[in-house]
Amino acid sequence: MRRFIVRSVTLLLAAGTLLGVAPAAVQAAPAPVNMTFNAAPEPLLQGRTITLAGRVWTKATGNRQPVLFYFRRSGTPTWTYVGRAVANDRGQFTRTATARFSGTWKAVRPATAARQAAERLDAVDVVRRVPRRIASYSGTTSSWSSPTLRIPTADYRAYVAYRCTDPSGGFMHLRWHGQQYGFEVVSSSQATGTLTLNGHYGARGGYFEVSTWMDCSWWVNVYAGTVFQRV
Repeated sequence: MRRFIVRSVTLLLAAGTLLGVAPAAVQAAPAPVNMTFNAAPEPLLQGRTITLAGRVWTKATGNRQPVLFYFRRSGTPTWTYVGRAVANDRGQFTRTATARFSGTWKAVRPATAARQAAERLDAVDVVRRVPRRIASYSGTTSSWSSPTLRIPTADYRAYVAYRCTDPSGGFMHLRWHGQQYGFEVVSSSQATGTLTLNGHYGARGGYFEVSTWMDCSWWVNVYAGTVFQRV
C-alpha cells in the first residue's frame, strides 16, 4: 500500500508540472526606510512657531509619502497628534506648529506593503520670560530695614504680604530709601493684606524698610528684570 501512495503522489506532482501549475510567488519583504528629523529652533519662547522638517526616503526619487506628527509634553505619557505633511519626490518634508510646552516631537512614516515604517524623535525646550527675583525677606519685627540692595534695572517691583494676629488693628508701611536721595512708600491700615510697590525713584542702590504693628508676620519679595523659565 505504501508503494502505491508514494507512486501516486509522484505522478500527481509530475502531472502538475506538465499542466504548467507553478508554485506561489514569494512576496518581497517591505523595503527599509531612511529618515531624518529636526524640530527647530531650540530653545524657543512659548507661543513661537517651531518648524518640523526632515527627509524620509528609500531611493533618490519616488519618495512622495505622508508623514504624521505627534507631541508629548514633558512629564506626561500621552502622544497627541498635531498634523501631517506630504514628503516631496526626494523625500523632504516640513510643517510648522506652535510651541506651547517643553517636550518631544515625533515624525512617523506609516508602513505600507512595499516600505517599512519609520519614526524619529526630537526633544525641544520651551521657555517664557518671568520676573527675576533679586531679594526675599521675612520677619515678625515691627520695624526692620533690609541690607543695602543694588537694583540691576531701571525699575523694580516689591511685594509685601503680611498678617497681624489682632484682626481689629494692624497696618503696614513698605518704604524704599534710595541712596543719597529718593523715597517711595506704599501703606495699608488693614490687619492682613498684600501691597505692591512699583517704581525706581532715586539711585540704583538703597534699602527697603518695613513698619508694622506688633505681632505681625510679613514677607517681602523684590523683582527686577526677567529670566527665562522652562515650561
